[in-house]
Amino acid sequence: MDCLTAISTRRSVRAYRPDPIPDEVLQKIMTAALMAPSADDLQPWFFALLKSRGAIRDLTGILRPAPERLKEHLEERFSKYPQVIAETKRFLAKLGEAPVCVLVFQKEQTYPNKATVIQQSIAAAIENMLLAAWSLGVGSCWLTAPLEAGLGQGIRERFAPGKGELSALITLGYPEKVPPAPKRKRDRYIIL
Repeated sequence: MDCLTAISTRRSVRAYRPDPIPDEVLQKIMTAALMAPSADDLQPWFFALLKSRGAIRDLTGILRPAPERLKEHLEERFSKYPQVIAETKRFLAKLGEAPVCVLVFQKEQTYPNKATVIQQSIAAAIENMLLAAWSLGVGSCWLTAPLEAGLGQGIRERFAPGKGELSALITLGYPEKVPPAPKRKRDRYIIL
């Protein structure tokens, strides 16, 4: 799949088949993430890939309070779409039965301008990961809900102590279903 096709067809997948992702495929996805540009060449990321059912069960246990902690935000943001609220709560409970969950950490903690240098570099690595996965037939979903629910520290302590703050959680798996593209908002760029 070419790059532009991957960009235009990739979706946030929230339901996965139980098929395992072969290690060779995971290595290609992670190599793409590591090839991302980073400010000052810091490469400020650390990834923990959870494949075992036990590790994923531990993760979903840590995430158990997330739906309640995010209830107010979800009800405000999606007040006209109760099905989105229900789907989000279900997804957080079981992570769509994803066979792999990638925890993304901010390894570089001492650099100034953390928001612009570190977070943007990590976002670039995540986007590379999502596009590489999709080009290989693997669906994904980028979650920040664990952070918004205040669960990042518990996840870090359990899975990657000493590797920095949690930045995001990515689910990976072969899609059970691929949702349609959300409507694109208009008036989002200008050419001068």
